[in-house]
Amino acid sequence: MFIVAARVAELLSLHYSRRYGLSQAAWRVLAVIGDRPGMSAREIQHAAGLDQFAVSRAIGLLRKLSFADRSNSDRDRRRAEVVLTALGREALDSISRVALHIEQELLADIPPKERADLDKLLARIDSASLALTARGLIAASPDIQAKRPPSVKGRTGAGANQ
Repeated sequence: MFIVAARVAELLSLHYSRRYGLSQAAWRVLAVIGDRPGMSAREIQHAAGLDQFAVSRAIGLLRKLSFADRSNSDRDRRRAEVVLTALGREALDSISRVALHIEQELLADIPPKERADLDKLLARIDSASLALTARGLIAASPDIQAKRPPSVKGRTGAGANQ
């Protein structure tokens, strides 16, 4: 799944990076806030699967391109919400059309019944990945222990075992 996703992401990034000047992280943030306007940076971070620095840089780029606005919430002045501008919505719609064409090309030789089966399987894998993430790596894999790795010969500096 990772290899297919990486190939498709690279192909799509050729379009949105050249046409709109977006990074992969900025595209992901654009897609997330287009789907769920008014999210905070932390919510975007979780929804997009990005770290806080990538989200911050992506939001900064989207604002610089006039694709997004950030404002304080009416409900909670401490909360900053991110929404698409009309220009951001146009970019999202355009990129989404290209992504849809790519998806149609990928699935062209798969019969409808098999596509439905694939959708169901991917939904189950997605649910399992959420559960796995909630439990954490150590709980998910008993072979991993939460202790320090053994010292490696020749390793020095602040990270070396003392």
